[in-house]
Amino acid sequence: MMSRIKADKQYNVLYLKGELDAHSLNEIWSTQHSILNGVTTIDVAQLTRVDSSGLATLVYFCTKYQTKLMGINPQLQTLIALYDLQPVIMV
Repeated sequence: MMSRIKADKQYNVLYLKGELDAHSLNEIWSTQHSILNGVTTIDVAQLTRVDSSGLATLVYFCTKYQTKLMGINPQLQTLIALYDLQPVIMV
């Protein structure tokens, strides 16, 4: 099975690429401690799809690891606004 989400860590930035949804969460959830260690920013510019469970995961990562998001596309920005999460994820 092909991976739906890819995570690439460079210095203090974690780059996510692909789909962050209910079907791909286990791939990133199981490695969160190693991939988020030392990360201050999560770049979501290359995410092609984020559902509500993916957004919940991003919120969790932002609060637990004190990270911020960058590269937010209009669709994700709309989802963030609908749930009134701007203050939580520091966009």
